[in-house]
Amino acid sequence: MVALLCCLLSIVGGATSAHADEEPGRLRIAHLSSDSPAIDVALTPAPSGGPTVDAGTDVARALGYGDVGGYRDLAPGSYAVSVRAAGAPPTTPPALSLRLEVPSGSVRTLALSGAFADLALLPLADDLTAPADGTARVRVLAAAAGAPTVDVSVEGGPAVAVGLPFAAASAARPVPAGPARLRLDAGGRTTTVPVDLVAGTVVSLLVLDAPDGGLTARAVVDAAVPAVVPVGGVAAGGRVAERFATPGLLDDLRPLRARFPLLAAALSAAGGARTGDLAPVRVRAPAAGIDATLAGSGLDAVGGLAVPADPSVAGWYVGGPRPGDPGPAVLAGHVDWAGRPAVFQGLHRLVPGDEVVVDRADGSAVRFAVERVVQVGKGVFPTRDVYGPVPGAELRLITCGGAFDRATGSYADNVVVFARRIG
Repeated sequence: MVALLCCLLSIVGGATSAHADEEPGRLRIAHLSSDSPAIDVALTPAPSGGPTVDAGTDVARALGYGDVGGYRDLAPGSYAVSVRAAGAPPTTPPALSLRLEVPSGSVRTLALSGAFADLALLPLADDLTAPADGTARVRVLAAAAGAPTVDVSVEGGPAVAVGLPFAAASAARPVPAGPARLRLDAGGRTTTVPVDLVAGTVVSLLVLDAPDGGLTARAVVDAAVPAVVPVGGVAAGGRVAERFATPGLLDDLRPLRARFPLLAAALSAAGGARTGDLAPVRVRAPAAGIDATLAGSGLDAVGGLAVPADPSVAGWYVGGPRPGDPGPAVLAGHVDWAGRPAVFQGLHRLVPGDEVVVDRADGSAVRFAVERVVQVGKGVFPTRDVYGPVPGAELRLITCGGAFDRATGSYADNVVVFARRIG
């Protein structure tokens, strides 16, 4: 393959800009060329005033047709991207190369796209806006060379893409969550593909060439949010339940719209889809002295996140992702109870880099690294940060903190730990 792929695209020199105080960008790699072999992809900061000599670090290895890698955080700036045959030495001249700008806060997919004879690296902007209640947001990536154009629709439901050309991406559209059958129409041929779209997910639907010469589709979860977002801060200490909610805080995320009678049913459906062998059963954070059993938890009577009554047990919010699945998994536990230390008493001691491990029912474990720890008033609880859509698997751990009000028997603040999966 290396001999065939000899078209080296020059990298234009330019200034590189990266600032530690800026929000990172996120980038992932997708292989969407049906007749191209597997690839390795390397990335390095682009130098100013000359070509790149060192290809840098591999960000994708042995990526085959239809594969989509995970998102990586990158400091804002200019990067040189190079593509070579899978398994080729890093010193091999690249088959394709590209200078890529990574703006602060951007989320992108860099797709190897088109036919082998006309390969290109196509940057795609990924919109991770949370979907409306009860829906998934779905866009289509047309990656089937056998379909010059394709129509995608849900049987008995909405059209998702109409007349989408090969190697193009559609706009994202809302699709009702749940099991469905997709119709793929191209060149007078119709293929139906079963899918199960989870409420609160943002999905890229890859339309691919099937091995038998027809079409198939693969749903890739770009980001996820809980099926139902809890209201306000978390009552996880003291002796009484309290509820703090800021009016309008959920307006642009997941409005509850006074649906409290429906919450039990929504949580039951969400929890049923996320339990099983991969359900979390234990959480360990050695730096905080935490080693505790996990139990499923839901919402209280007014739509807030409920914490297990047993102060020695931490709760996993079953209306959200499981730890290790895409999206923000949420664990909550008491800091104390009736004057005695409780399960998350040491949570505030965690610092960036500390490890949190979640054990699952099948005997496996998921590892997370702490990114930040915040203490905030319950009246200004950071709902968007805690429950908003994220690519990849993240973890939130929540308890009480701050001043204790003896009159109400509750704490003024919440302590929230943000962590990201590392293994």
